[in-house]
Amino acid sequence: MKQTNYKLTLSYDGTGFKGWQKQPGTEADTIQGRLEAIASKLNGRETAVNGAGRTDAGVHATCQTANVILDGERTAAEVAELFNRYLPETVSVDRAEVCAPDFHARLSKSRKTYTYYVYLSEKPPVFRRKYVYAYGKPLDINKIKKACEKLEGVHDFRGFATAVPKKKSSVRTIFEARAQIEGDTLTVKLTADGFLYNEVRIIVGTLLSIGCGELDENAVNRVFESGDRSEAGFTAPARGLFLTDVSYGE
Repeated sequence: MKQTNYKLTLSYDGTGFKGWQKQPGTEADTIQGRLEAIASKLNGRETAVNGAGRTDAGVHATCQTANVILDGERTAAEVAELFNRYLPETVSVDRAEVCAPDFHARLSKSRKTYTYYVYLSEKPPVFRRKYVYAYGKPLDINKIKKACEKLEGVHDFRGFATAVPKKKSSVRTIFEARAQIEGDTLTVKLTADGFLYNEVRIIVGTLLSIGCGELDENAVNRVFESGDRSEAGFTAPARGLFLTDVSYGE
């Protein structure tokens, strides 16, 4: 039987999920688990769904990508409709595309962008509370911007991670690190060829600590030089973090 590889572009509210990655016994509580249950039903056998990024519990996405190989030759529109029919309202396949047989959502990607939202008062508006981190401390945006400049380029981000796989490199390239304040919200945007476990949230916590004066402006360089997690700032909560773009072939 002919098989077709589909690229899926997804958005989801991560509040009620234990992250992207399927976990034994908790498949229904993960994004990948929900998608694979549908794909397996369509194929009549266990079917894998590969995601571009393994977002943590509570992290959201406006542009996650995945790929799945299904039997037959359904149109992309039919595939999107079938997944959305069975997905909860907090997860959506926004677009499906027929892609090359060797396309892999994670292995084929060239860069990912995460965006973090910080509310500048102690209590966020009721209807934004699940999607921003209410920090509530005065921030010096110029210090934060200077720290962002130091993050860009090729560096060993070991000190900005909770855990680093022993057999994998902790060197990554951040192509862009930007911070800006608009109204009541600080937005931090990071684009890189990949991220380590909790890297974005630790970077955000470090930037906030620099911005409020708890860490000095040389903190980023010290973390790079030492590779010591304790030199960095706190791990910002998951709720303010969104996967906002995945790029291929650049």
